[in-house]
Amino acid sequence: MNNILFFISNNLALSAIWLFFLIIIVVLIYKQFYLKEKIINNLDAIKLINEKNATIIDTRSLELYNTGHILNAIHIPLNDISFKKIKELNLSTVVPVILIIHSSNNNNKYIKKFIDNGISNIYILKNGMEAWNTENLPVITNKNNN
Repeated sequence: MNNILFFISNNLALSAIWLFFLIIIVVLIYKQFYLKEKIINNLDAIKLINEKNATIIDTRSLELYNTGHILNAIHIPLNDISFKKIKELNLSTVVPVILIIHSSNNNNKYIKKFIDNGISNIYILKNGMEAWNTENLPVITNKNNN
């Protein structure tokens, strides 16, 4: 114990850097458990869809949604996600929800809306539809804009 205190007192800058990184690691680990969302790849998404009948919510713009979306995906633009919309969907708290998100800007507040409504099985498709299209997985296109 004396050696540790001696080291810290003689190497304040090094000790401060070490403490900073330790705090960052703890925050990142805590954040993972707090948000209860997971980023999944295409293979994991397909397994959830086929084995657990996952609900897919596409949060991209209507134009992007019409250019191609996953079969049975529900279109709700990211800014339109609200408590009322989530209640209207009548989502089961057991069935997983896969979110298709175009950009990763401030997604945590939208994910929190689902968590606040009791939906805890939330997954985000890594790289969204870009990764889905890159692997030539099936998509549905809407020719007319409804």
